[in-house]
Amino acid sequence: MQFLSGERRGTTYAILSGLFYGLLGYFGVSIIDGGGFSVYNMQFWRFVVACAVMLPFILPKIKAFRGHYRELLKAFLSGAAFYGTSATFFFLGSQYIGTGLAMVIFFTHPIFVILFGWLMHRAPIPKVYFFAVGLIMLGLTFFVDTGEMTFDLIGIGFAILGAIFYCGYILTSKKSKLPPMISTFVVLLGCAVTCFIFANIDGTFEVPQYRDVWANILGLGIICTTLPVIFMFEGLKTITAEKAAILSVLEPVFVAVCGVLLLGEKITFAQSIGIVTVLSGALITLVSKNMIQKAAMRRSAKRMKVAA
Repeated sequence: MQFLSGERRGTTYAILSGLFYGLLGYFGVSIIDGGGFSVYNMQFWRFVVACAVMLPFILPKIKAFRGHYRELLKAFLSGAAFYGTSATFFFLGSQYIGTGLAMVIFFTHPIFVILFGWLMHRAPIPKVYFFAVGLIMLGLTFFVDTGEMTFDLIGIGFAILGAIFYCGYILTSKKSKLPPMISTFVVLLGCAVTCFIFANIDGTFEVPQYRDVWANILGLGIICTTLPVIFMFEGLKTITAEKAAILSVLEPVFVAVCGVLLLGEKITFAQSIGIVTVLSGALITLVSKNMIQKAAMRRSAKRMKVAA
């Protein structure tokens, strides 16, 4: 993609990351339902496969690990604490409210990226952001089935936790100084360790026995894990964490369609309204942020002219 400018190349990488990540629900649910795997065990094998696929590419670059032990530790902890945990919460939520709806809630994480960015840098929050958050919260209410209120709220809660932890993954990844391939490998290794621990604590660790289960694990590990993480690291080299997060609001639409076409999930009219409302809130955040940045640049240019 050298023919694209840095900003456009980063944007393209972020979108590609989202498209590949979009099949996460299909492969994951196929493993959980078809193989009888727990979320923790499925996640462990997902990350083991991803690491195994990357290992031949990492070994020739083993010298690059030297002198970067602090950065390696940060990447490992980012995977262990944020990336793997966020996906685990997503799958736990999908068991209650379906993959499509869980993913829509999960991808409200741009709001959390902006919020934590404000907490860290103390930049003022535009009023339109409060409107966007309110719109997203309103959209989430359409996901609640009043007949099974508790179960749906639990699913929504898991999905929101997934969004918060994914926010942490994006913010920590933006600061990584390691090459994308090495960062990806170490992050995924951290995820594998965390999920192995949880699977053993839960007493659900087991080795896959069937060919179709392995096929889904390979798809999950390569298509939905290795490629999206590499593309995300590449994208974050030239675009902001906020933009990378907000671009991912394109993903839930694709995921919801996959849930209907591949998993036979059904979306009610009310839930459709919720999907549109949530996505609208996230997109408003993107548009308003760009408008604010352009307005600030215009004000700065005017001040420079006046000073001249």
